[in-house]
Amino acid sequence: MAASRVNSGRVCARICQKYKYFFYFSFCLLSLQFFVGYNFYSLIQKKLESTEEWKRKAEEQLKRLTPPTRFQAKPSTFSKVTKKPYRVNEQIQWHVDDSVVKPAQSLNQSDKFKPNADKKEEITCVVDAKEARSAISRAKTIECKQEITTVACLAKAGRLYPSNLTSLCPFKGTYSKGHYFGCYKDVTQQRDLAVVKELAQNSPDNCIEFCLTAGYMYAGVQYTKECWCGDMYGLYDKVLESSCSSKCPGDPTMTCGGYLSQRIFSTGLAEKKKNPASLVTDVMSSSNDSIPRVRIVFVLTVNGRAVRQVKRLLNNIYHPQHYYYLHVDSRHQYMYNELKPLAEKLPNVRMSGQRFATIWGGASLLEAHLSFIKDLLSFVDWHWDYYINLSESDYPIKTIESLVSYLSQYKGLNFIKSHGRDTPTFIRKQGLNQNFYECENHLWRIGHRELPKGIRFDGGSDWVGLYRDFCRYALDSKDEVVIGLKQMFNYTLLPVESFFHILLHNSVFCGMWADNNLHMTNWKRKQGCKCQYKHIVDWCGCSPNDFHAEDFDKILHNEGKPVFFARKFEPVVDQEIISMLDIHLFGGKHKDTISFKHFWQNEYHHLDKSTTGNDVTRTFYDSCIRRAVRLFQNRSSRCALKVHKILEVNLLYNSDHFSGIVVQFNASLAEWQNSGTIEIWMQPKHYYKILNPEGHIGRLQNLEVGTDVDPKELIFRNYARLMGPYSEVQLRHVWGKGPDFSVTVAWIDPTGVIAAIQDVSIPTQTHIGYSKPQLKTPLRPGVWTTKLLYKLEVVAETQFLVLPLAVLHGQPLRPSQAHMIHNGPNGLYASRDFKEFQDKLNVSVSENQNQKAKAVINGMKTGESLSDWIDELSAKFWDVQESCSKQDIEETCPLLNVCTMSHWSSMYPDPKSEMEVMLDTT
Repeated sequence: MAASRVNSGRVCARICQKYKYFFYFSFCLLSLQFFVGYNFYSLIQKKLESTEEWKRKAEEQLKRLTPPTRFQAKPSTFSKVTKKPYRVNEQIQWHVDDSVVKPAQSLNQSDKFKPNADKKEEITCVVDAKEARSAISRAKTIECKQEITTVACLAKAGRLYPSNLTSLCPFKGTYSKGHYFGCYKDVTQQRDLAVVKELAQNSPDNCIEFCLTAGYMYAGVQYTKECWCGDMYGLYDKVLESSCSSKCPGDPTMTCGGYLSQRIFSTGLAEKKKNPASLVTDVMSSSNDSIPRVRIVFVLTVNGRAVRQVKRLLNNIYHPQHYYYLHVDSRHQYMYNELKPLAEKLPNVRMSGQRFATIWGGASLLEAHLSFIKDLLSFVDWHWDYYINLSESDYPIKTIESLVSYLSQYKGLNFIKSHGRDTPTFIRKQGLNQNFYECENHLWRIGHRELPKGIRFDGGSDWVGLYRDFCRYALDSKDEVVIGLKQMFNYTLLPVESFFHILLHNSVFCGMWADNNLHMTNWKRKQGCKCQYKHIVDWCGCSPNDFHAEDFDKILHNEGKPVFFARKFEPVVDQEIISMLDIHLFGGKHKDTISFKHFWQNEYHHLDKSTTGNDVTRTFYDSCIRRAVRLFQNRSSRCALKVHKILEVNLLYNSDHFSGIVVQFNASLAEWQNSGTIEIWMQPKHYYKILNPEGHIGRLQNLEVGTDVDPKELIFRNYARLMGPYSEVQLRHVWGKGPDFSVTVAWIDPTGVIAAIQDVSIPTQTHIGYSKPQLKTPLRPGVWTTKLLYKLEVVAETQFLVLPLAVLHGQPLRPSQAHMIHNGPNGLYASRDFKEFQDKLNVSVSENQNQKAKAVINGMKTGESLSDWIDELSAKFWDVQESCSKQDIEETCPLLNVCTMSHWSSMYPDPKSEMEVMLDTT
């Protein structure tokens, strides 16, 4: 054994001798790493400690400072951040009423901010809310970044709006606020109170405030952190106070119930007073002269380009005894220009003098409505009783006479729709507990906030019927609750959905309301709550769906209810339902005209500077005109046209089917002394086909490619499917019921390159799906093919056009630009190629080489050769169907009919949507 140990020792010695330098090197390396790591750790710790110390000192300084007078005492001293900058010493400063807030030295350091109330004090603010920091980083302009920073800092200092308000509702609870009823038993199977909220700082006072805000009569503290609310209590017996002895985390001097035992208090609120205001049909059908007839001002807040639908709505609600106040979104000049003649011809129609950008959910919506009310109260010749707001998506489902009878019967009530029962959930989902700020036509989320204490909160629909007296109160009252709420709603998402509700419940008008907004709404929550407004607001909201013809019975079932309008309606989605209502309510006086089933929606107008179209659409419109002019000239030398400029473009729908586009332009013939107006009708071709209809693929009903998906209506908002090199294409596939299975989607570019392969699952129910390939741009212009494979066999396909661009940013394309955008992406479309699918997809390698060589030549084209290539491609997908002239020049050019006689023309008579119908009633 001893010899063995000696031999082992010698072996170890030899090994150590042989590798001693390796051991030395390893030891040194480990020591160095330890030294570096220790120093780096120390450096980080010092940095963190200095940062925390700096933040602590800044917070202490903020607490020590006395707020400016204007932020004290009266809520009326709170005001909205003014958006007018001025420059001092080359630095931007922002007015907050009479105060000035000034950025730090570097605007890139937006998290460090010093709002100065005056030269005597300086408040250091650290923007630490992640929502505010994100908003600052995403805002594009210095001005908007600074405004967001200002709001974040004032919010942190508690200076945006009052923290407490006093309700002026005369209806009080039987017991005063804070009255204690005792310790009561609770049971898990059926709770005594209805709504629970876990409060980290729970106490009787905090729980009472929470339940008061939510509009409940009673509050109960239970199991330390649980706050319960309800309008009834006492399902179970009282228990000994010792059962409610757990300490409150928000106030150690108080107790917060125990396990299944709660201390119950009064919030001081009375039961919410609301009037049923049911529909009384015998009063509705009679013209009872003993009841004074109310007069209504219909406030239409409209946007978009569906002018004819707005005119159709006006025709069916118009009456000389009522008033019509039109506000058009400031971004939609075409709509404004088209509606302005009404105000010039009719004394009871006026346009809003001030125009707002009414973005979805924006705080400016409330500002807009208060501005409208101010205008309307100043019109001494307008003697209105009720303020009813509508949009271009509303339509009557009862006659206006029946609405007048109903409002006359309940004159003095305000008609608003509450959300339901669970107010805390509504507050959370609505984002009422968050600060928002609007700039750059975007609503930025700033961070969490505490709601003012002392008042009842509510909300629901933003479509209202307000009585004149309440409108005047909301506009002019100096009550602290009015001014304080206006301040808070400057920084609130969807303000019109809550402001009037909350003001009603906390003012002297609290008993003068009916839980009815006079509307029925088509809610499909699964489709309508898909965050389709994320590009304009930092929040996910819901929006109603459009009505379709199959919903007509649903509308008729509401005939016995006090609802007079429905929403939403869109003629580009379903005009038949609108026509069905016309026939039902008004006899369909225009139903025998050809245009009754037609709808024209404007896409472009040369006088509309706010929407001049994009490069793809402008390229396509010019191609349509060139092809039409060439066609005229080839058919008759007498019809040779000289084009001057494009005037207007309209989408054409016939019986709810997209029938193409109508392009209007100014041109002259050789025989004309002056130029005239020509229109052409371009009709699309379709290349969708099923190659093997057997088996599961028989469920397939449609296959099309487009852009701008609307997840709510499940359609492409790029109605004409005009796509260019930078378009984000998607495949829309529609399936009937059947067994679930999977298909493969293949995207093939014009040269035969397989750009992407996707696997798609098809469920058993009726299904509309969208498949979006992740493709690098620019896409190669030309004819693309999308194929469906089932078990590696091509079973269906469709083709679509990626149009080359003749203009880029509105200017003619230069050779260097053409090479950049017309030759596809640099490399592959995706992260890999898909050559293994070539045989299955019937892609020919030799043909690919020829197509690629041709694509390279095409990709260099500019000027006339580019125009010829564009025209060649557009001819594969669009036909010049018909043409007409505004002037009667048939003797000169027999190819051109008169537009007023051409049923497809935008100049063809359309009495259902023409203003003359309104003018004839005066």
